[in-house]
Amino acid sequence: MIRLEGKVDIEIGEGTVRRFGPGDILLAEDTTGRGHISRAVAGEPRRSIFITLD
Repeated sequence: MIRLEGKVDIEIGEGTVRRFGPGDILLAEDTTGRGHISRAVAGEPRRSIFITLD
């Protein structure tokens, strides 16, 4: 995931939260399990690019 606009907090299954903003890149290698929760920060619009790797 590449953040283009806005900020997002992402919480993973064990409770860790990280904030991502414009220009940040997230490589999600664990695609099984409990999943995650994403939340917009301060009601800002969010825009991202998602690229899948096979």
